[in-house]
Amino acid sequence: MARKRTPGAKRTASGRKSRAADAYTENLEPILTRMRLFGLSEVDARDQKASTFIGRLQLTKAISQAQYDAAQEYLSVYEAFQRAIKSPDALRSSHGGGDQGESPNYANWCRGAIARKEAADKAIMDEQCILANRGRNLFAAVDYLITRNEEHHHLVGDCRLALNALVHHFSGSKRRPVDSANQIAA
Repeated sequence: MARKRTPGAKRTASGRKSRAADAYTENLEPILTRMRLFGLSEVDARDQKASTFIGRLQLTKAISQAQYDAAQEYLSVYEAFQRAIKSPDALRSSHGGGDQGESPNYANWCRGAIARKEAADKAIMDEQCILANRGRNLFAAVDYLITRNEEHHHLVGDCRLALNALVHHFSGSKRRPVDSANQIAA
Protein backbone atom coordinates (compact mmCIF):
# COMPACT_ATOMS: atom_id res chain seq x y z
CA MET A 1 0.00 0.00 0.00
CA ALA A 2 1.34 3.45 -0.93
CA ARG A 3 1.83 6.24 1.55
CA LYS A 4 -0.77 8.94 1.75
CA ARG A 5 0.29 12.28 0.32
CA THR A 6 0.01 15.36 2.45
CA PRO A 7 -2.63 17.65 1.01
CA GLY A 8 -1.54 21.02 -0.36
CA ALA A 9 2.15 20.12 -0.80
CA LYS A 10 3.56 21.29 -4.10
CA ARG A 11 4.95 18.50 -6.25
CA THR A 12 7.47 18.32 -9.06
CA ALA A 13 6.71 16.60 -12.37
CA SER A 14 8.11 13.34 -10.96
CA GLY A 15 5.69 13.43 -8.01
CA ARG A 16 8.21 14.35 -5.34
CA LYS A 17 7.70 17.22 -2.93
CA SER A 18 9.09 20.50 -4.20
CA ARG A 19 11.95 21.94 -2.17
CA ALA A 20 12.00 25.30 -3.91
CA ALA A 21 10.68 27.20 -0.88
CA ASP A 22 13.30 25.58 1.35
CA ALA A 23 16.09 26.52 -1.06
CA TYR A 24 14.97 30.14 -1.13
CA THR A 25 15.14 30.52 2.64
CA GLU A 26 18.08 28.15 3.17
CA ASN A 27 20.86 30.77 3.06
CA LEU A 28 18.87 33.70 4.35
CA GLU A 29 21.28 34.77 7.10
CA PRO A 30 24.34 35.30 4.83
CA ILE A 31 22.15 37.12 2.33
CA LEU A 32 20.81 39.45 5.01
CA THR A 33 24.37 40.05 6.18
CA ARG A 34 25.45 41.01 2.65
CA MET A 35 22.50 43.36 2.40
CA ARG A 36 23.34 45.02 5.71
CA LEU A 37 27.13 45.26 5.26
CA PHE A 38 27.32 46.23 1.60
CA GLY A 39 24.02 48.07 1.10
CA LEU A 40 22.82 45.70 -1.60
CA SER A 41 19.26 44.88 -2.54
CA GLU A 42 18.04 41.35 -1.87
CA VAL A 43 18.31 40.41 -5.55
CA ASP A 44 21.89 41.71 -5.72
CA ALA A 45 22.82 40.04 -2.43
CA ARG A 46 21.66 36.67 -3.81
CA ASP A 47 23.83 37.15 -6.92
CA GLN A 48 27.08 35.20 -7.03
CA LYS A 49 28.97 38.40 -7.92
CA ALA A 50 28.27 39.79 -4.46
CA SER A 51 30.86 37.42 -2.98
CA THR A 52 33.78 39.46 -4.37
CA PHE A 53 34.65 43.12 -4.12
CA ILE A 54 34.91 43.50 -7.90
CA GLY A 55 31.52 41.80 -8.26
CA ARG A 56 29.96 44.21 -5.78
CA LEU A 57 31.48 47.11 -7.70
CA GLN A 58 29.79 45.80 -10.83
CA LEU A 59 26.47 45.27 -9.05
CA THR A 60 26.52 48.87 -7.78
CA LYS A 61 27.50 50.06 -11.29
CA ALA A 62 30.87 51.44 -10.18
CA ILE A 63 32.45 49.39 -12.98
CA SER A 64 30.93 48.18 -16.25
CA GLN A 65 30.17 44.61 -17.26
CA ALA A 66 33.10 44.69 -19.69
CA GLN A 67 35.44 45.76 -16.88
CA TYR A 68 34.09 42.99 -14.65
CA ASP A 69 34.65 40.43 -17.42
CA ALA A 70 38.21 41.74 -17.90
CA ALA A 71 38.82 41.37 -14.15
CA GLN A 72 37.60 37.76 -14.26
CA GLU A 73 39.77 37.05 -17.30
CA TYR A 74 42.80 38.59 -15.58
CA LEU A 75 42.13 36.49 -12.49
CA SER A 76 42.06 33.30 -14.57
CA VAL A 77 45.28 34.34 -16.34
CA TYR A 78 46.87 35.06 -12.95
CA GLU A 79 45.81 31.68 -11.53
CA ALA A 80 47.17 29.87 -14.61
CA PHE A 81 50.43 31.81 -14.22
CA GLN A 82 50.68 30.76 -10.57
CA ARG A 83 50.22 27.10 -11.54
CA ALA A 84 52.76 27.47 -14.36
CA ILE A 85 55.49 28.77 -12.06
CA LYS A 86 54.45 26.16 -9.46
CA SER A 87 53.65 28.63 -6.74
CA PRO A 88 53.02 26.73 -3.46
CA ASP A 89 49.52 28.16 -3.01
CA ALA A 90 48.63 27.47 -6.65
CA LEU A 91 49.66 23.84 -6.30
CA ARG A 92 47.59 23.43 -3.16
CA SER A 93 44.48 25.01 -4.67
CA SER A 94 44.93 23.56 -8.15
CA HIS A 95 41.80 22.24 -9.76
CA GLY A 96 43.66 19.22 -11.07
CA GLY A 97 43.62 20.50 -14.64
CA GLY A 98 46.30 19.09 -16.92
CA ASP A 99 49.29 17.01 -16.03
CA GLN A 100 51.73 18.32 -13.47
CA GLY A 101 54.65 16.43 -15.00
CA GLU A 102 57.36 17.64 -17.29
CA SER A 103 55.87 16.55 -20.63
CA PRO A 104 56.36 18.75 -23.71
CA ASN A 105 52.66 19.68 -23.70
CA TYR A 106 52.87 20.83 -20.09
CA ALA A 107 56.01 22.85 -20.81
CA ASN A 108 54.28 24.53 -23.76
CA TRP A 109 51.25 25.28 -21.59
CA CYS A 110 53.52 26.82 -18.94
CA ARG A 111 55.24 29.04 -21.50
CA GLY A 112 51.86 30.13 -22.85
CA ALA A 113 50.48 30.91 -19.38
CA ILE A 114 53.56 32.96 -18.50
CA ALA A 115 53.36 34.81 -21.83
CA ARG A 116 49.65 35.64 -21.31
CA LYS A 117 50.39 37.03 -17.82
CA GLU A 118 53.30 39.10 -19.11
CA ALA A 119 51.15 40.47 -21.95
CA ALA A 120 48.38 41.47 -19.52
CA ASP A 121 50.94 43.12 -17.23
CA LYS A 122 52.39 44.96 -20.23
CA ALA A 123 48.93 46.34 -21.04
CA ILE A 124 48.64 47.63 -17.48
CA MET A 125 52.19 49.03 -17.63
CA ASP A 126 51.42 50.87 -20.88
CA GLU A 127 48.43 52.49 -19.19
CA GLN A 128 50.56 53.28 -16.12
CA CYS A 129 53.17 55.01 -18.29
CA ILE A 130 50.70 57.45 -19.81
CA LEU A 131 51.61 60.89 -18.56
CA ALA A 132 48.18 61.54 -17.04
CA ASN A 133 48.43 58.34 -14.93
CA ARG A 134 51.87 58.87 -13.43
CA GLY A 135 50.65 59.47 -9.89
CA ARG A 136 48.51 56.37 -9.89
CA ASN A 137 49.35 52.82 -8.83
CA LEU A 138 47.49 50.52 -11.19
CA PHE A 139 49.40 47.38 -10.24
CA ALA A 140 48.56 47.80 -6.55
CA ALA A 141 44.90 48.29 -7.44
CA VAL A 142 44.84 45.11 -9.52
CA ASP A 143 46.76 43.17 -6.88
CA TYR A 144 44.64 44.19 -3.90
CA LEU A 145 41.18 44.46 -5.47
CA ILE A 146 41.23 41.64 -8.02
CA THR A 147 43.90 39.16 -7.00
CA ARG A 148 43.58 39.36 -3.21
CA ASN A 149 39.88 40.37 -3.16
CA GLU A 150 40.39 43.06 -0.52
CA GLU A 151 38.29 46.20 -0.10
CA HIS A 152 40.27 49.38 -0.64
CA HIS A 153 37.91 52.07 -1.85
CA HIS A 154 40.69 54.56 -2.50
CA LEU A 155 42.05 52.23 -5.22
CA VAL A 156 38.79 51.88 -7.18
CA GLY A 157 39.66 54.68 -9.62
CA ASP A 158 43.07 53.18 -10.33
CA CYS A 159 41.49 49.76 -10.76
CA ARG A 160 39.03 51.18 -13.29
CA LEU A 161 41.93 52.56 -15.34
CA ALA A 162 43.72 49.21 -15.22
CA LEU A 163 40.52 47.39 -16.15
CA ASN A 164 40.04 49.70 -19.13
CA ALA A 165 43.51 48.70 -20.32
CA LEU A 166 42.69 45.03 -19.76
CA VAL A 167 39.40 45.36 -21.66
CA HIS A 168 41.35 46.67 -24.64
CA HIS A 169 44.01 43.99 -24.21
CA PHE A 170 41.63 41.03 -23.95
CA SER A 171 39.33 42.26 -26.71
CA GLY A 172 42.27 42.69 -29.06
CA SER A 173 41.43 46.26 -29.98
CA LYS A 174 44.30 48.67 -30.39
CA ARG A 175 44.41 51.75 -28.26
CA ARG A 176 45.27 55.04 -29.85
CA PRO A 177 48.86 55.93 -28.89
CA VAL A 178 49.14 59.02 -26.72
CA ASP A 179 51.48 61.75 -27.83
CA SER A 180 53.20 62.80 -24.60
CA ALA A 181 54.56 65.99 -26.21
CA ASN A 182 51.01 67.25 -26.76
CA GLN A 183 50.02 66.43 -23.19
CA ILE A 184 52.99 68.33 -21.78
CA ALA A 185 52.11 71.42 -23.83
CA ALA A 186 48.46 71.23 -22.77
